[in-house]
Amino acid sequence: MDTRAPSRTPPAGSRGYLAAIIGACVVLGTLAVLGQLGPLFLAAFGGGQLPLLALAALGRLAPNSESARRGAVVVLYLIGGAFAAVVFALAAVGLDAQGTVHARFSLLWLGATLFTLLAAPALLRAPSVRAALARWLPLDPDAFHHWIGLVAVLWFTAMPLVSLAVLGGRPPLEALLEQSGSESMGAPSWPELLYGLGWTVALCLVAAGFPLTRPLPAALARLGLGWPGWRGIALGIAISILMVPLFTVVDPLATAAVEALGLATTSSAWIDRLFGRDFGLLGALAAALSAGLGEELVWRGVVQPRYGLGLAALGFASMHAFQYGPDGLISVLLSGLLLGVLRQRTNTTVAAVAHGGYDLWLFLSMLYGWW
Repeated sequence: MDTRAPSRTPPAGSRGYLAAIIGACVVLGTLAVLGQLGPLFLAAFGGGQLPLLALAALGRLAPNSESARRGAVVVLYLIGGAFAAVVFALAAVGLDAQGTVHARFSLLWLGATLFTLLAAPALLRAPSVRAALARWLPLDPDAFHHWIGLVAVLWFTAMPLVSLAVLGGRPPLEALLEQSGSESMGAPSWPELLYGLGWTVALCLVAAGFPLTRPLPAALARLGLGWPGWRGIALGIAISILMVPLFTVVDPLATAAVEALGLATTSSAWIDRLFGRDFGLLGALAAALSAGLGEELVWRGVVQPRYGLGLAALGFASMHAFQYGPDGLISVLLSGLLLGVLRQRTNTTVAAVAHGGYDLWLFLSMLYGWW
């Protein structure tokens, strides 16, 4: 009789932890050798992914840990407070140039609105409020991570739009650049873009449950990230090409509608100053990959299946309110709805191909003067 102890396969969760730890050590070790750890962690804080990653992890641990629940609430309000402070500061820069009583009143109104938004999640303590919202959204009234995610999405959606309204439709970054006297914002380097994308992928995997509550295949399925076949890839490329003439028509119509309302519009001169034309081919490729994959993972991968196509598209548009006026946001909203339908009919991978392909055309057009 064989008296050797039987070999035991570690559970899927343990294997997930082990794979994540080994992968992280390999990446960090490689970047340490290359002297890139500083830029890596700057990218994590610059895009806010690291605090959000901590929030996602605590939310996943919350069902079995009261301390994780409390920690998640603390981190949530640190993120919300910091974001509100950034929104307020950017609006203050734009209003400071006016120096009128109306400008000071607008800033006071903005502060009160941001405070109200930060206080509003207290309503979710009432089970009746959660149950009512769960009738409209695919949420579990007792799933803690569903609700902290909803609060974060609503904050990131509402706060930029409020700032844009206070500035009469003028993008906050445009006012900041004008006050600073700089010629352009300066495009990030392609390694910085890829570092930011890496943190975004990590954030989305943790938000989808890996490695805390789901193995990697299940987390990828939750995100809608998988190989769609060559037909799916071809569909994504075809959609990206069709978006070019589509938004060539949509953009001027949106501009005309916004002008008719007496609001500021997004000028091509501002877009040149925002992005510049010195990012190079590698920069254009990295920017298209970062936006296409990163933004689709967040809005169509994490947010849309849980909170619906409409809120995902609105949040996607709102996060562009720092750089575009209302006309630009209309175009981004329509593109978000289009990509959301594409995600519903196929998966996030196809939506990312379409998004990245369209952005690549825009970046190459700016780089080589086609547009």
